[in-house]
Amino acid sequence: MNGDLNVNAGSNASGNTVISPTSTVISYTMGNPNGQLIVGTPIDFAEAERYLKCASLFWNTLEANGTGEIVFGQLNLTGTDPGLNVFRFDSTNIYGTGLSLNQLNGINIVAPAESTILINVTGSNIQYGSYQIFRNGSGASRENARRILWNYPEALTWSNSTTAIYGSVLAPFAAANTTFSQINGNIMFDSFSGNAESHNELFIGELPDPMACFVTSSTTTSSSTTTSSTTTSSSTTTTSTTTTTTSTTTTSSTTTVAPLPRSQAITDLFESVALQQTALSHILNAEGEKLQKILSADVSVEKILLTNKSVESMVNSVADLEMILEDKLNLFKDCHCR
Repeated sequence: MNGDLNVNAGSNASGNTVISPTSTVISYTMGNPNGQLIVGTPIDFAEAERYLKCASLFWNTLEANGTGEIVFGQLNLTGTDPGLNVFRFDSTNIYGTGLSLNQLNGINIVAPAESTILINVTGSNIQYGSYQIFRNGSGASRENARRILWNYPEALTWSNSTTAIYGSVLAPFAAANTTFSQINGNIMFDSFSGNAESHNELFIGELPDPMACFVTSSTTTSSSTTTSSTTTSSSTTTTSTTTTTTSTTTTSSTTTVAPLPRSQAITDLFESVALQQTALSHILNAEGEKLQKILSADVSVEKILLTNKSVESMVNSVADLEMILEDKLNLFKDCHCR
């Protein structure tokens, strides 16, 4: 984690607790029977935060291909795609019924057993009630949870009391609070407080790569040439010169790619930049909507400043990606192709 740590009691039964060197340990009395508290950077916390915020917004733009309805207080989500089933609903007005998440008495996810489930839940304040989550009519299992992702791209607060969540939870802008709850899957919040039981069921579903969220690296090629010359003179003053040239090329790429016509390669590059620009526009639009919602709500100045900080971080990341896209286009700015 990349933030202050204040944990009292409990146990981390399956591994280490890792915090950033910039974090402050306020209190840590939790047991680590199979690990320990470690200060280090096994991952780039800042880069992971930037990517997850970007990816959350990107996945929210995917078109929903699943349907939902509420029957006798239970939300039924139905998908038929064997690969990826995407759902989207408003947390305070689920599929236009006027009901919110905390008013349900159950959720049943009906879809092919091996398919990936992406559930985009919109709204700035996410609050669960107390009920059970089912998978194809039976109580969801920890194995089911590995292919489910609950995505909350607009959430600034996220709370749960006694509902056991099955699936990874991605709410990268939210301050989360739980009371005697359970989450089976990866947990990704901006901050977390409360008490809960979690099981680290790693997400193995397959989602479209948010290409605009990746920071690409360039390939560097260097070459050196050595030339030696030998001259021989005869009595007729005829001079012959023999030149030997050796060339060494070093490249960081080891992938062999079939050659494309130059015009096709340039067209593909322009298309990829256009797609990434579209994704970036969606991200900026979502940031704008988030600011509008927080400013129109009755929240504290501290919450407004926190939101502004997260928006500023995302805008800076987008600006960095724009520079990369500009560099791509500059590769062929002087090109004239038939």
